[in-house]
Amino acid sequence: MPPSHKQIPTDAHVRHKSLDSTVIHILRHGQSLHNIERGYPHRDPPLTELGEAQARAVQLPAAPDLIIISPMTRAIQTALLVFGTAAEETPPDIPRHAQSQNPVSVPVPVQVWPDLRETHDHATCNKGLGRAALAARFPGLDFSLCGPEWDEAYYPAHSAARAEARAERVRSRLCALARSGLYENIVLVTHRGFVAFLVPGARFGLCESRRYRFATESEAERERFGVNVDSDEAQDFGPTVLVPCEDLGQPAL
Repeated sequence: MPPSHKQIPTDAHVRHKSLDSTVIHILRHGQSLHNIERGYPHRDPPLTELGEAQARAVQLPAAPDLIIISPMTRAIQTALLVFGTAAEETPPDIPRHAQSQNPVSVPVPVQVWPDLRETHDHATCNKGLGRAALAARFPGLDFSLCGPEWDEAYYPAHSAARAEARAERVRSRLCALARSGLYENIVLVTHRGFVAFLVPGARFGLCESRRYRFATESEAERERFGVNVDSDEAQDFGPTVLVPCEDLGQPAL
């Protein structure tokens, strides 16, 4: 949904909008119960107390124009804590909050994208909840894109090919958002396993944040073919490959 606080750009502005002016901030969720209990037997584990503290401590280098979240509880909780809003008070837009490390001056639109869910869903902890259960737990968020149940009809079982295709869908959607000219800083809150398919590079730590931009055409030819850090398998990161914003340095965490 387009944010009401931003003016829609003219066609001329959109035509000349450079993709590298949009920064994609990727944030992994904080510590969750399955991170400390091997073989955790339950679906959709929440954050631990340490995970909540990790999320509250995150400091992003720029206020977001758009926040996009995985539909899994640990990612949603992380986003709400990073931006200073309690789950039971969550509106469709996340407003500025006095205790947040990442205050924003205007309401920020929030979207929930099922494609940002974790991979390797053979593990019970990487299976989530259906739409009604999520809406009951987080009543202010829009889960209309999520399946009524978390089953293979809506969330096919993991495979490397499916995860690569899902990552390309996410990058393509982000590319369209960047081209719109509406957003300078987009935050994704997601999972380590999925990030390995989304961008090349080292594994993300808990609540680690990194910044990326879209590669230029010449860069994409060089950077799109790499290695999945988890599987050590060769991977095509696509024509929409994201590359690190090296000139910006690393954010404080």
